[in-house]
Formats: sequence, C-alpha cells, structure tokens
Amino acid sequence: MSPVKAYNPAREKADKSSKRTSVKPAKMTAGKSSTKMADKLQERRHKLLALVHIAIKEIPLSDDEYRDVIAYWGVRSSADMSIPELEELVEYFESLGFKKKVTDPKDPGAGVGQIKALRIRIKEEAGKLNNGEERLKGLVKKIAKENDLTACRNIKKLKQLLKVIRLLQSKEKP
Repeated sequence: MSPVKAYNPAREKADKSSKRTSVKPAKMTAGKSSTKMADKLQERRHKLLALVHIAIKEIPLSDDEYRDVIAYWGVRSSADMSIPELEELVEYFESLGFKKKVTDPKDPGAGVGQIKALRIRIKEEAGKLNNGEERLKGLVKKIAKENDLTACRNIKKLKQLLKVIRLLQSKEKP
C-alpha cells in the first residue's frame, strides 16, 4: 500500500467540524487593548533599563561592582531582569546617590524651535495653494492624525506635511 493516504471526504468533514469547535487563540480574542498594554509595559521596561545605565555612569561603578549588584537578583545582565526587579535596582541606585531627572510638565521639550519653524513654513507654503487653509486642515487630519496643526508635535509628520504641500504646489503650477 502507498504511504499517501487516499482521499476520504468523511475524514475531511470530521477535520472541519473539529476546527469549528476549537477555541480561538488568546491573541485573536484579546484585541488591541492587550497589545497597547504590552507596548506600555515594554516602554516602561526600556525606560527603566535606560535609567539603570544612566545611574551606572553617574555612580561610578566598575563593571565588576555592577555585576556584583545585579547578581543579587540572580542575573548576569539587567536586560534579564523583570520590571519589578528593575524598579528595585533603580531604588537601590537612588539610595547610593543617583537622582532621576524630573521633567517639568511646562517644559516644551527638545525640538520646539524646529517644530515652530516647520509649522510657520507649512502655513506659508499652504497659503500659496488654491484653497490652502482648507486643504491644510484636511492634510493635517490625514497625515498627522491631528485636528489642528498646532496640536502636531511630531517633527517627522510635520516634514511629511511640508513635502506633500510642496508636491501639491508643483502640480498646481501651470
């Protein structure tokens, strides 16, 4: 007899019915909220790892001393630590004199000059288009996913807006 099984419609029908009753994987049923949560946790972990490396530089620890400290948690690298363990490690470094830099909520942050300049340039260039103000509003909603140009703080998206407006200008020229 051949190793290839003969086609059996009854077996195929049984296979299909068993698939219908199977439970969907957690990924499919969890939805977007679980991925957002995972992204936030991952971002928190990265920030903690960054704090650990900043602390190592601020508190002059040799590599051997640093390895001795993290050996307390039974790991060879801070990358192997969980979020609670990383938080504990940062607290330990704070007890040694490390100070986290607290950002002022009123501080506009880095790149604010570039953002202002891009917004001004975008408004100037959009003014040269036919029905420029209305078209700019639509482009901001479509490209930057914001309701107003002043709400967009993403330099990359602002540059993209400027590029599209210039492309539209070149198409409008007779």
